[in-house]
Amino acid sequence: MASNSKVKPSAKESPTEPFKRAVTGCLRALARKPELEVSFAAERPGLMGGKARLPEPPRKMGKAEAAIVRGNADAIALKLACHDAAVHRRLQPAGQQARAVFEAVEQARVEAIGSRRMDGVAQNLTAMLDDRFHRSKFDEVTERADAPIEEALSLMVRERLTGMAPPPAAKKLVDLWRPLIEDRAGKDLDRLEDVLEDQRQFGDAIHDLLDALEMGDDRSSDSEEENEGDEDRRKQDQGEDGEAADSDDQANTTEYERC
Repeated sequence: MASNSKVKPSAKESPTEPFKRAVTGCLRALARKPELEVSFAAERPGLMGGKARLPEPPRKMGKAEAAIVRGNADAIALKLACHDAAVHRRLQPAGQQARAVFEAVEQARVEAIGSRRMDGVAQNLTAMLDDRFHRSKFDEVTERADAPIEEALSLMVRERLTGMAPPPAAKKLVDLWRPLIEDRAGKDLDRLEDVLEDQRQFGDAIHDLLDALEMGDDRSSDSEEENEGDEDRRKQDQGEDGEAADSDDQANTTEYERC
């Protein structure tokens, strides 16, 4: 006897769900973290507690909006793939402003690695940056006091490493700081390309840049002088980290080419 019961149809899928799945898959592939938890919300995107949060895409999404979401995903993936948090802690300066510069420039470094390897990533990151600076109204800034130097420096580092000019919404911000930065630290900026994929050497070069800008500061307590026995152990740990970093860089190249 045939049953009269009917299977209830599943709720209609949101138009943005296929896009979200595609972005999530690519983020995990670039980051080399297949189990990474990824969510979408109308909150600030970024990494929180080992989880990735991306902006909720609009239901009616054009190419520009899609590129912005992908750019945020690429920025997170590159941070996970190309950044060593332990190395960063050992190198970061103690001063608040110097630390803000160090954080911003390190993000520019990892994004530059992806931009140089894949044109699509470069385009996504440019869309993301232009949107971020436009939302922050930096395209209206007229005074250095309203233009954070860390943002200007990160974009000038990006320019040196990729050849890409600042996005339109950030042009005024960079123009306010460019003469001073180029005059005092232009040579230090020129050195960065040679150490792009070596986070330790890059960090040391940024300390030299901070010194040139009279923003230099003591490094954090993690890098203070230790007694002789602890120093030997630290050097050994750094050597092991260096080998891991070299291995990661080789894996990154394969992953970027595949995604």
